Amino acid sequence: MTTLSSAPQTPSVGSLGSASGSGQSGSGGGTASGRTKIKSVSEAKNWRPRAYRYIAILVVLGAWQATGAFLAPVFLSTPTRSIAAFYDLVVNGTLPKAVASSLLILAMGIVCSGFFGITLGTIMGRIQFLERALDPLVTFGNATPSIALLPLMEVWFGQGKLSAVIFIFIIGFWQMVVNTLAGMRVVRIGYRDVGVAFGMSKWEQTFRIYLPATQPFIFAGARIALAQCTVGMILAGQELGQGGLGGIVNTYGTYFQTDNLIATIGTTCALALAMFTSLRLLQDTKFRWIRATSAGRRGANSR
Repeated sequence: MTTLSSAPQTPSVGSLGSASGSGQSGSGGGTASGRTKIKSVSEAKNWRPRAYRYIAILVVLGAWQATGAFLAPVFLSTPTRSIAAFYDLVVNGTLPKAVASSLLILAMGIVCSGFFGITLGTIMGRIQFLERALDPLVTFGNATPSIALLPLMEVWFGQGKLSAVIFIFIIGFWQMVVNTLAGMRVVRIGYRDVGVAFGMSKWEQTFRIYLPATQPFIFAGARIALAQCTVGMILAGQELGQGGLGGIVNTYGTYFQTDNLIATIGTTCALALAMFTSLRLLQDTKFRWIRATSAGRRGANSR
């Protein structure tokens, strides 16, 4: 009679190693293939929006070029005519001189508005009785239509670069004050006791806590001020001395030189985009922590 053993069979070490190795290789292969699939899907999703943008641009340019078949050039110049006009304006030096003159005025106005606007906003945010006293004046100045100040600039300072710089300065100044003050108010609510806990004086708190934490608001105000000051640069060139990009825009519009007019407008748009990109690069390289915040992540995802 044969006796069957009821003891369980213990697997050998070699069999365990082979089984575990095969399981790991199988799971590793599945993980690698899954990652590859996810990566390909994400790349496809990222590629499509870019393709849609390029297609939209090509469609608009094609439709714009087609208008030359039934519209006179005096009404709307085609892209090919505008590019040719742009080349001529660059070669004869008209456009570079206008760009240099406008950039000088714009830079002087923006730098002065940024310095004095941030300074006043910081002082108002740290000294509350000044905030209460000056807040109505800031609200009034920010609500005043900028174009209404042009005749006043001409009366006070005459025609020329000085009046244009002061006009651009006023446009950007209020935006910088309002945004800096808004940042100071937010920081005052959230970090009021931090500096006191570390034994800092009031002005040490200003430079070590308040101003660093207000930087996202300052950059937001700088973007708004840059857009409005660019418009002010064109208006000042048209009304205060007929100089820069605004001056040649007014001249080409007066004499119905549509191709030169569109080339100048396109140059102004490209200049504004370059300045916005430079401001974004400055923020991303020198103030990287702003992008790491929730607002920065939302801005990065929106792009």
